[in-house]
Amino acid sequence: MALTLTQISGFPTYVEAVCRHAQALLDAADKFPGITSIFATEQRGMMANVGLSLYFETSQGGQPGNIIMARFFERVEERAVASRNTADAFIKEMLQYGYLSHIEGAGDKRVRPIVPTEKTMLAVFTWALEHLKTLDSFDGGSRSEVVLRAPEMLAKLQPNIADDLVGKGGAEISTGTLALFAWVNKSKLLFLRILASMMPFRDDDSRFLTDIESTADLTRWMNVSRTHLARKLRDAEDMGSLGWCGDRGNSQMWISSGFLHEIVSEQASRLAFFDMAYELVFSTAD
Repeated sequence: MALTLTQISGFPTYVEAVCRHAQALLDAADKFPGITSIFATEQRGMMANVGLSLYFETSQGGQPGNIIMARFFERVEERAVASRNTADAFIKEMLQYGYLSHIEGAGDKRVRPIVPTEKTMLAVFTWALEHLKTLDSFDGGSRSEVVLRAPEMLAKLQPNIADDLVGKGGAEISTGTLALFAWVNKSKLLFLRILASMMPFRDDDSRFLTDIESTADLTRWMNVSRTHLARKLRDAEDMGSLGWCGDRGNSQMWISSGFLHEIVSEQASRLAFFDMAYELVFSTAD
């Protein structure tokens, strides 16, 4: 039986486990920085998941998959993720950076199918595996070992995961403090960085210290506009969601218990999506 969000949140050490999970994802991001930045940005991550779903859906039965551009545009619009023009620009960028490639010898380059490159596939597999490892840490399961032995099962897992992650597309953006950062490039890396930097804490604390001490260092690490990120951090500060122990942006950052709950709950929801997909795939594998 798949672990539900309520069950995951009910584990006594689940906050600490999600913080360790964040560090594992950051370690994986260091290995695949370019690809990770795509999935770490709200709209681009949704488009990437739509494209991967189309690829894996056509690769069932051991046959190589592909992404038909017209179908990609159609699904992106169906799910209210982005306009056709935005989706077209996204695909062109992915081809330019070598994350996607055209299938050779398949006719007119403007219409022939495209596929994820080997490096993209490895990054996606690593990302999925880290989620399964964290789920295993909750109940002593062997999900990650099973998928390591049968990596082809990712083709069945990913479409189910992506369906939940995409949801209603742009109409289902996070609420609360998370919504402030929804359209900031690499915002999900910021949340992982906050979780991974949490200092030891007690359950009755209302504020939790991080080891983040500089807005400038944070923006350099994320490679985003300092002005834009600083404005968002200031907005979050005005909400009481975070603050600084000394001078703003040049001292130790703290986050509120409410903001911590938002970030942890988002990660826990993703873990629940993964376990639902895993249960669905392996309960019908025979």
